[in-house]
Amino acid sequence: MNEYQLGGSLSLITALGKTNAFAEFLQARMVHALETEDPAELHYLLAQLDDYHSYMWRYHKKLQAERGDRAILPE
Repeated sequence: MNEYQLGGSLSLITALGKTNAFAEFLQARMVHALETEDPAELHYLLAQLDDYHSYMWRYHKKLQAERGDRAILPE
């Protein structure tokens, strides 16, 4: 299993890598933490979730600064 890595550069490849690693990380560990009702593990996972959330907002701000508010809408 890929471990989720904190931080990282604000690039598409990093955002995609973090998303894939985070999905695997949550699937493997969050379900177990919830099933076992482990407050320490759940606290650790929530901290990782907070980092992922912060990273994605920073990435969003970078894209918005570079591209403005334009959106690509499906046809």
